[in-house]
Amino acid sequence: MPVNPWIFGIAFSATIASFAQVLLKKSAMEKHESFIREYLNIKVIAGYAIMFVGMFVNIYVYSRGVEYKNGPVMESIGNIWVVFLSFLFFKEPVTKKKILGNILIIAGILIFYM
Repeated sequence: MPVNPWIFGIAFSATIASFAQVLLKKSAMEKHESFIREYLNIKVIAGYAIMFVGMFVNIYVYSRGVEYKNGPVMESIGNIWVVFLSFLFFKEPVTKKKILGNILIIAGILIFYM
């Protein structure tokens, strides 16, 4: 069964969303001087802007003929990115459970496309 090359766009969209989540979490971890500044700062605005880019990438690749059943499978790549980026930016430990979870996600993706 040939794989539609546009599904990699969904994986790219999930990657973009993961980076946006990092920006939003970084902002949430900071102390802000007011309620307004908590929601109107460069990290939050950039995070949501990146999320919108990811959404438009998704819309574009679905309009190019990606079947809807492929979306959730490829979006799960975002979970893998979140573990990696959390370790990189927040020094969160990568536990055995996280590694096992990522292995299961990758195995599920591979099995789905066999």
